[in-house]
Amino acid sequence: MKRTGPNSQGRQGRAFCDALEMYRKEHGGDSFFVQECGSGAAWCFFLHDNKKLTGTIVRNEKFECDVADPQGSEQRIHKVRVKFACPAAVVEAVERQLKLDEAVAARKEGPHFLPKYRHPIEDGVLFDLMNRREVLFFTMLEGEVLRGIIRGFSKYEIRLGMKGEVPVVILRHGVYDLRDKRGRSYRQKRQVQPTTGAKTEAAGKAGASPAAKSPGGRSDQK
Repeated sequence: MKRTGPNSQGRQGRAFCDALEMYRKEHGGDSFFVQECGSGAAWCFFLHDNKKLTGTIVRNEKFECDVADPQGSEQRIHKVRVKFACPAAVVEAVERQLKLDEAVAARKEGPHFLPKYRHPIEDGVLFDLMNRREVLFFTMLEGEVLRGIIRGFSKYEIRLGMKGEVPVVILRHGVYDLRDKRGRSYRQKRQVQPTTGAKTEAAGKAGASPAAKSPGGRSDQK
């Protein structure tokens, strides 16, 4: 059996860090809000309080965007209120695959406008799981469980391929937990427990700076 020495392990670790940093440089700024703004493509937004909004993104700003429904009426939404989104054409396929973790739903968490109240997942963890093409389970703050494979990620978003290659964009601020088939959790410990003040949009706009770096990799979230 071929043994792996400390020098080999060190080289592998450096190679991983280099590949991760290159990926961040290429994709860290990716945003489906930017990509889809003005495209005319219809999306379904799954919002907090178990609401849905279907329409096209007609205006995009740093913290908010304007969505026009099929009748042309526009609604402004704060991005932190968006848990995940999918093309309107596949919303039924997404909903068929959604499960609910009732224990998480009962916690009634979020939306968390301040990063310190969120449940971060390190970039290095996402990068490794993406490359391994592992089937994963993302649990959102209101208990929805999405099963699929990571197709890509950026500073604020995770692109998931559900069964049948159904595409979903997960907003990282809306994630409660991430687990693999063995039940292992990849969630970091958050900085503080949420309070009522964590839900104010004014606080989010004033203080939605990136979260602090953690030793294993960035987990910056809007």
